[in-house]
Amino acid sequence: MANTPDYNWPPMEKRKIIGQRYKRLDGPAKSTGRARYSSDTRPKDLLFGSYLTNPHAHAKVTSIDTADAEKMNGVKAVYVAAPAGTEMQYEGWEVAAVAATTEEIAREAVRKIKVDYEVLPHFVEDHDLAKAGSRAKQGGERVVGDPDKAMQEAEASCEGQYGIPVVYHSCLEPHGQIIQWKPGT
Repeated sequence: MANTPDYNWPPMEKRKIIGQRYKRLDGPAKSTGRARYSSDTRPKDLLFGSYLTNPHAHAKVTSIDTADAEKMNGVKAVYVAAPAGTEMQYEGWEVAAVAATTEEIAREAVRKIKVDYEVLPHFVEDHDLAKAGSRAKQGGERVVGDPDKAMQEAEASCEGQYGIPVVYHSCLEPHGQIIQWKPGT
């Protein structure tokens, strides 16, 4: 078949990496469990962080109360990233962050933060933008000319909905980082 890819090109003997055997320097450590990752590192005075994120596609924070989280034993800091009045444009927007002596305390403190939201309309499809009225124009829509008239007068037109499928990767290592600050360095 003319459209069948040639999986023998380049020839095996000319390949430098793909299809060749080579020894990974980190292979033995990873395959035996001896490799060290950021989650294995515990420097002195390590703090753990956890975020409270917006559960809505579009919302405004009307009030936020961190008092119960701040009173917890083990909580070292609470930071409000989205104070009252903040309009959030997507689910997952960071509302507040907690630093605590254990991961469990940090997560529990986040659950104690009280946030009231004004849930606002959100739009998933382009044609839903018409429902937004003037708010859509404030969000970046810029119309020049008369698109409806241009579509009617066009010799040909093509409409469709296009997207890219989501691709997930599976990494061996957990994602995270350890940061240690030393005064005077």
